Amino acid sequence: MKVNVVKVMPWHPNFVRLQWELAEVSESGTFNYSVERSGSPGGPWTELVSLLTALTYDDDLSTQEANTLSLARDIYYRIKATPPSGGVNAVYSPIINLDGLVEHEICDAEPGNPERPIPQNQSEPDPQRRTTAFPRTEGGRMRLLKRKILRDRYIMLSKLNGIQYYLLKKRHFGTRCTDCYDPNTRSISSSNCGTCYGTSWEGGYYSPVEVLGRRVASETDSKISPQSKDDVNFTEIELLDFPRVDHGDVLIERAHNIRWFVRKRKIVSLKTILVHQNLVVSELPRTAVEYKIAVSL
Repeated sequence: MKVNVVKVMPWHPNFVRLQWELAEVSESGTFNYSVERSGSPGGPWTELVSLLTALTYDDDLSTQEANTLSLARDIYYRIKATPPSGGVNAVYSPIINLDGLVEHEICDAEPGNPERPIPQNQSEPDPQRRTTAFPRTEGGRMRLLKRKILRDRYIMLSKLNGIQYYLLKKRHFGTRCTDCYDPNTRSISSSNCGTCYGTSWEGGYYSPVEVLGRRVASETDSKISPQSKDDVNFTEIELLDFPRVDHGDVLIERAHNIRWFVRKRKIVSLKTILVHQNLVVSELPRTAVEYKIAVSL
């Protein structure tokens, strides 16, 4: 049994309609569905509704101070399908965001292996039908070319020059921090808050997501103030196309626990199809509040 999200329709600015379907069903009876939402593909996940029997759901974001028009945040969903036989056979859909981009797993398997990477919004072609597996449309050719580029880059990162990182997605909705957030001025009183880590949202960041990347360029910028001279280390890090990284997120270099603040995201595309993303980041000082975030390295 599989459950696939077939449509994500934002009703700007505060509603999202989700539609899904079941495939390869082997049971008859009533299926129940749960819808879960997060600001990061790594969770934690909030269950929005359970015991749903319909194949659609409308998510109201107005109470979360979130909106679908934001360029600095993303929202992720997944659907849990429970068959009549019970929760032991429940399955989850792939994770999907507002742009309809689906979580996909990259691996370095050889061509012909069914576990090789599958591009977003595309199912695995039948290995017995090699003559018809190549799409005849321009968009289909570009998606296959993207698959080839992603696979080559993943092999390069995993075998040659890649570095393991943890990605901390910054929270953009949820519950405001009760320690430092002022609802009247809509600002925080402390950027060193141990509850929200300067984000104004309780928890500050979502659970870490493991990613592979490589440093592309590095430079040091000196900032002089009347009190002192500060040297800020800037670098550019290349990641694959998923998960999306935005300004304000934090990358943690696992080997040395170096933490980088994301300043800018630049996308590299192939005829409008996103291939990978380059991030301009600055190294956080060891006294930064982001080092208080507990991460198992």
